[in-house]
Amino acid sequence: MKPLRLSMHAFGPYAGEQSLDFTVLGAATCFLIHGPTGAGKTSILDAICFALYGEASGGERDPKRLRSDHAEPGTLTEVVFDFSLGAESYRVSRSPEQERPKARGTGTTTQQPKATLWRRTGAAPEDEGEVLATQPLRVTAEIERLLGFKSDQFTRVVMLPQGRFRKLLEAASRGRE
Repeated sequence: MKPLRLSMHAFGPYAGEQSLDFTVLGAATCFLIHGPTGAGKTSILDAICFALYGEASGGERDPKRLRSDHAEPGTLTEVVFDFSLGAESYRVSRSPEQERPKARGTGTTTQQPKATLWRRTGAAPEDEGEVLATQPLRVTAEIERLLGFKSDQFTRVVMLPQGRFRKLLEAASRGRE
């Protein structure tokens, strides 16, 4: 899997929209996200894992708590992640359960989690592409089929979340396998 673009709305420390374009990395197959403590590095990893699996990268944070505390009440939390697998490209969009202002009247209502997965290969830039799955559990199942990893395997094999790299280095050979 090669990341192409990541867009986070009201996610983690980001009150508004933050977008990352991984295509600037060109043919690089490995990259490091670094920066000072509190810069939002783990939130980027959380956003990728949340988009794919509906979970944070460490599995320790409740998806309902991934919403930015700084976001305006009317700004919905959503992550959109574009990635490629071989010659195919995909887009996954996911939002957690969240409170939002009612459309009419005062107060809030609970919006249920949403997810959609598209195959974008051959789609026009303004077109999402072919819908492969909707609903959070179905999207997760299709992602697992496409990538060949469940969430816990993905975070151990493809991505090393902050704080787990030292554990990998100190593990015995069997543990690193």
